[in-house]
Amino acid sequence: MANRKTHFIILGALLAAAVAVSCKKDDDETLPYLDGALSVDVQPELPIYIRANDPTEFTMTPKGASHPDGKGIGYRWRITPSEYSGSHVTKEENEDGDGSLTYCFGEYNKDTLRSVTVTCEAFADGYSSLTSSRTITIVNAGKDGSIQHAGYDFGGSSIEYDGVGYLVYEAPDGNTWMKQNLAYDGTSDSRTGAAFRDSEAMSDIFGRFYTWNDATGGEAGRNGTAVKGICPEGWHIPSDEEWTALANATMKKVYPDTWEDGTLEPGSDWAADDMKISREFMAGELLDAGTPETDEDYDSDIIYGKTARSATFNTETTLWEYYTAVGDPTNRSGISAIPAGYARRSNGLWSFDGYCEYAIFWTSTEDPTNSSKAVCRVINCESQVVYREVHDKETFAASVRCIKDK
Repeated sequence: MANRKTHFIILGALLAAAVAVSCKKDDDETLPYLDGALSVDVQPELPIYIRANDPTEFTMTPKGASHPDGKGIGYRWRITPSEYSGSHVTKEENEDGDGSLTYCFGEYNKDTLRSVTVTCEAFADGYSSLTSSRTITIVNAGKDGSIQHAGYDFGGSSIEYDGVGYLVYEAPDGNTWMKQNLAYDGTSDSRTGAAFRDSEAMSDIFGRFYTWNDATGGEAGRNGTAVKGICPEGWHIPSDEEWTALANATMKKVYPDTWEDGTLEPGSDWAADDMKISREFMAGELLDAGTPETDEDYDSDIIYGKTARSATFNTETTLWEYYTAVGDPTNRSGISAIPAGYARRSNGLWSFDGYCEYAIFWTSTEDPTNSSKAVCRVINCESQVVYREVHDKETFAASVRCIKDK
């Protein structure tokens, strides 16, 4: 009724109408709610991420809501965006049935990567509705997939391992590295690793998270020995020495006249005179004013003096947030590190953290002071330093890259 104060000279009929509308709104707001708390059971289990074109039909059944007088209640659904315009009623309040909806998200999201919100509403005459919502994200791997501007070259070299393709490249250290995180999931009777947020659709996009023991089979690299672990035949998990050699070679490439060989050492953080080392590993791409681009943001970035930009996820999320101390991701190592974060395994369950903050990679190197831990290389979105950390071999899970045997 607040608007009424500004309309003292309004015609009587209009004032009466305004009062009627306002009072109706007040009545609606004071309607009692249906009993219970509405939730939705989904079969099969609905993950947070689903691949575009996924043919799975999900049956969503509402539960938990009831009528205070024991009468029937109705159910309507909204899926946005979808082929439905508005809501879709699956049960009127005076009808039998459970109000379930069977839906295939891939039918409407064949080639579109986006978030989809599913809302179920329980309703009955004279009562305020109860609602339950959840959001899923449609994803895809490959050239036109969820990861863009990461420095991927889909016209370059690649290998296939256990049905998954990986981009590979010759790095500044002269070795051939995988450009994407390992997604190997083991055998049918011996699964290994975890996909991001337990959504298998993310396995070949972010790779999988592995404990050190799962990644290496419990074997440490000593005296230059290569640890194959879960890498494909002819490849191995890089040691801390190999990761450090790549870092030195990359910095030498960036600063050919001033960088001294061996400046960075294994066994310590990679830091040197405030040089922005981490950005050389972050997934991104250098901008080129001479290259025509249809992306308006690309041209705008160049105009405003940016030299590089971060990789994105589903075009909506900038994976490496900009910090002045770090600068834009230049990715001149070629590693294209994605900040997928890390995971932990406890009592058979996985938890995930650090998304858009950290890219963490296992090495094959054990902690020399504690045999229950092993060495990781950690890229933090806020730091120009690449850290050396040690984590528990059994419970902490990180990403894995493979390097080709010489």
